[in-house]
Formats: sequence, C-alpha cells, structure tokens
Amino acid sequence: MSKRDSLVYRSLILASSNVLLQLMAFAFRVVLSRLAGAEGMGVNALAMQAYSVLYALCISGMNVAVTTLSARYYAKSGVAGVRKLVRLATCVFLALLAAFTVPLLSFRDSVAQHLLGDLRTSAALWLIPICIMLTGFENVLKSSYYGMGGVKKAAVSELIEQCIRYCLVIMLLYFANTPDNGEKAFLMVLGMTLSEVFSVTFLGVSFRRKCNSELSHISRDAVSLRKYADIALPSTLTALSATVLSSASTVVFPLRLVVAGFSESDAIAALGIISGMLEPMLALPMAFVAAMSTVLLPSISGCSAAGDMRGVRRKTKKALLVSGALAVAVAAIVAFAPQLSRLLFAQDAPLLLAALLGAKTVVNFFLLVTTSVLNGIYEHKKVLAYSVISEALQLALIWYLTAVPQLNVFGYVAALIVGDALRLTLNGMRVHRMTRDK
Repeated sequence: MSKRDSLVYRSLILASSNVLLQLMAFAFRVVLSRLAGAEGMGVNALAMQAYSVLYALCISGMNVAVTTLSARYYAKSGVAGVRKLVRLATCVFLALLAAFTVPLLSFRDSVAQHLLGDLRTSAALWLIPICIMLTGFENVLKSSYYGMGGVKKAAVSELIEQCIRYCLVIMLLYFANTPDNGEKAFLMVLGMTLSEVFSVTFLGVSFRRKCNSELSHISRDAVSLRKYADIALPSTLTALSATVLSSASTVVFPLRLVVAGFSESDAIAALGIISGMLEPMLALPMAFVAAMSTVLLPSISGCSAAGDMRGVRRKTKKALLVSGALAVAVAAIVAFAPQLSRLLFAQDAPLLLAALLGAKTVVNFFLLVTTSVLNGIYEHKKVLAYSVISEALQLALIWYLTAVPQLNVFGYVAALIVGDALRLTLNGMRVHRMTRDK
C-alpha cells in the first residue's frame, strides 16, 4: 500500500480539511453577524430547520449506504460497480425528494408560520428543495469517493465550495442592503444553493473521468436495492429522529421566550446570538474532535471485528483524553467570551451564558467520541435509542424552563446540557459494558 493510499494519509487530509473549514466558517460568522444582524441570523436559523429535516430524510442514510457499499463494490468490480450504485442512490434520492417537496411547497406559508414559528422564513422555503437536490447530487458523488479512498478530491471540493458560498452570501447581503430579515434569510439560502453548483460540477466531471480511465469492463454484479435499504433506512431513522427533535427545540425556543416576556424580535435575536455567534465561537476546537472521531470510527470497527476489545479500550481512552485536553481551549474562550463577542459580533454576551454553552460544548466533545465508539462496535440501535431519549427530554425541558421568566435563555441552555449529559451517560455505560473484559 502506498503512502497516498494509507489510512493515516487520508485521515490527515480529512482532519486538515475539517480544521480549515471550521476556521473559515467562524470567520464567515463574524462577517455575517455584521451584515445580517442577530435577528436576520435567527430567521435564517429557523428556515434551515426545514433544510435539516429534508437532509435527514433524503441524504443522511444515502451517505452511509453509498460510502459503505462503494468500498465493497470498488474492491470487487472496480468503478463499474460504483457507477451502478451511484445511479441507484440518485434515483432513490430523487424519488424521496419529490415526495417531500410537494407538501412542503404546497403548504409553504403554513409550514413557515405554524411549524417554523416565523412567516418570514416562507420565501427561503422556495429555495430549500433546490438546494437539497444539488446537495444530494454532491453527497452521492462525495460518498462514493470516500468509499473508493478518494478523500483528497472530496476535501478539495468541499473547501472550494465553502469559499464560493461565503463570498456569494456576503456579496448578496452587502449589495442588497435590505432591512427585511426574511429577505436576508432568502439571500443566505440563495448563496448556499448557488455554491452547490460548483461541487456538483467538479465531482461530476471528476467521477466521469475516473470512470473513463478505469472502466475496462461492464460490471455483472447486481446492485441490490434491498442491500442498499438495509443500510440506508436505519441510518436515516437515526438522523431523522435527532434532526426533528433538535429542530423542534430550535423552533420552540423563541416561542417560549415570548411566554417568558420577551418580544418576538428579541426572542429571534436571542436565537441568532446563541446559534449564530456564541456556539460557533465556542465550538472552534470541535474541528479537531470531529476529525479525530472520523478517524476513530473505522479504527474501532477494525479492532471490534478482530475481537480486540483491549485495542478498543485503548483507542477510546486516548480519544477521551484528547477531548479533555481540548476542553481547556473551550475554557479559555469562555473566559474572554464577552469581550470577543463585542469585538467580533458587536453583540453583548453574558459570561454565565457563555459558561453554560461552554459546558455544553465540552459534553459534546465526549458525546461525539462515545458515539463513534458505539457505531464502531456495531451498536447502531443503541445510538438511535439514546438519541431519541435524550432529545425528547431536552425538548420537554426547553418547553418548561425557557418559559420561566427568571430563567429564559439560561433555562434553554440548561435543558440542552441536561439532555446531552444524559445521552453521554448512557453512551458511556454502554461502551463500558461492551468493551470490558468478559
């Protein structure tokens, strides 16, 4: 195996890409906060809940299935088998997207007002199915590259796409210079949609060239829809349950703040400050944890398949220690969060709020690692169950605590911490039980 084909080499590329993307996203948030404002970012956050649900329904399971199966087909029959898989996945994806787009657009205003909680998101909903369509084409190609070991091509595509997206969104907001927060959300989704054209074109041309250069025969292997569904369906349910409950929490938050005495405008602005400013700032070290977890999953899976539970425990312990070390970076950001918020976003952020969000971020570090371990030892059903339990508890607590006038925003963050901490506890207990010496 050459150096360029090694797991370490591919992992380093992916880690570098994740870190760079996180830094780019943070810089973009800083500029965006000045152009869109807290309320504009809050309206966009609500509109993106529809995107998240469609993504979970149509794309999340496809990603797992294509990545897994393309590796098998590529090893067995080369790119010919992968090409068949890409065609099958694309057809299934388009059928799902069509099925969910019709009701979304038919009841667009009702979805905006009653489900998302803000009629100003209605305009952005027109673009979201188009954006999801392009994102789906991109993801099926990107996942096939991951399965074939082509991490570098996928990473380059993602980096360039994000650069284009950020430039487009900034230019659209700057030249439009509109005071309407609904129009701002529309422009942000428009920039996101247009940027996807690059990735689809880049990966599509690259995949065609790969097929032309490597395709020496027609694959006689049948690509089974049933085998595809066996992987895609449970993965979709896991992503969907988490996305729906998380989106519900995001939508409920400003509504319950109004009950607590906030004006509607202040409630949306609070959502923008938390989700669009403070959380991205505190989550900067997450780029390292995410990259580590991406590398950890196949490594844990290999040890588990070989029956090496000692190796699983050793790798898990190292990953948890790294996560603990990165918690120090979060603490440093928290200490200067009020000053950084004023400097970067021109917004005031209470130190207590930043401290609570910092605690949530650290919990998520460990949560990401333990989830990767559970997936690596084939405990997918437990991952789904723990996610549903914790997200449901989170939603119930948000509904109650956010509406308490004395708690308001702080009650919301406390609810997030409790839900994530419960899931981390359940994950940790399951990891310990499954990896201990028998």
